[in-house]
Amino acid sequence: MNNITLGTGTKVHDGAVLKANTGGRIAIGKHCIILCGAILNTSGGNITLGNHCSVNEYTILYGHGGLVIGDNVRIAAHTVIVPANHGYEADSLIRTQPMTKEGIKIGSDVWIGANVTILDGVTIGDGAVIGAGSVVTKDVPANSINVGNPAHVLRMRNLTS
Repeated sequence: MNNITLGTGTKVHDGAVLKANTGGRIAIGKHCIILCGAILNTSGGNITLGNHCSVNEYTILYGHGGLVIGDNVRIAAHTVIVPANHGYEADSLIRTQPMTKEGIKIGSDVWIGANVTILDGVTIGDGAVIGAGSVVTKDVPANSINVGNPAHVLRMRNLTS
């Protein structure tokens, strides 16, 4: 477990998998919760979660090209975050295609709904919301509410207090 660090008060439930045996590191901040069935797999890259994050049931977080998640992020069940992509040129087999590994950055105070897919190269700004079932293929502005496949800005959050 030298490749995995957990902050104070963080709980990893039975049945969750933290896998860093293919290289890379997993670093989870303070007071996070990783629920049963969640999988964090470095796949040779790094996964970093900030403080006060939750990763719900049957979510998969890969590390390939690097995954950085800020503080106070909520990730609902069955979400898949993949900081890598396969090539698909017609001149060779899919399995022999090169992979891109640009990485994914998710800001703080982000809510990711159930069954969301986030693909390589994306940055999600602070305060963003990603609606259930959305597929995120491009950057998401801070404080925006995003839905659809591909995800697009529905409207901005009204943050007046």
